[in-house]
Amino acid sequence: MCISVKEVNAKMEEIQEMKRMKEEIEASISALEREVIAYMTENEKECMTTNKSGKSILQFIGNMCKATYSEQSRETVDKTEVKKLLTEDEYQKVSKVSTYKVLRIS
Repeated sequence: MCISVKEVNAKMEEIQEMKRMKEEIEASISALEREVIAYMTENEKECMTTNKSGKSILQFIGNMCKATYSEQSRETVDKTEVKKLLTEDEYQKVSKVSTYKVLRIS
C-alpha cells in the first residue's frame, strides 16, 4: 500500500491530535482516581478489608466494578553495582537486551 505525501501528513496530524486527546483523557482519569482514593481514605473504616494474603487494603464495591487501594512493592537492581560484582562475561550471561523498532512523531 503506497500512500501520497499529503496522506502521510494528514495521518501524522491525526496521530498528534489523538495523542493530545489521550493526554487530556489520562489527566481526567487521574483526577477521578484521586477522588476515589480520597473517598476510600476518608471512609477507611467502611472500606477496610483484607486481601487473599491477609494484608489490610481499602476496597469499595460499586454497581459495575470494584476498586482496591493497597500498598505495592517493586524490587529493582542497581545495574552499576551488579557490574562491579561480576566480570564482563558473567554480566553478559545474566543481562538481556531487547531490541525493537519505534516510530516517533514530534
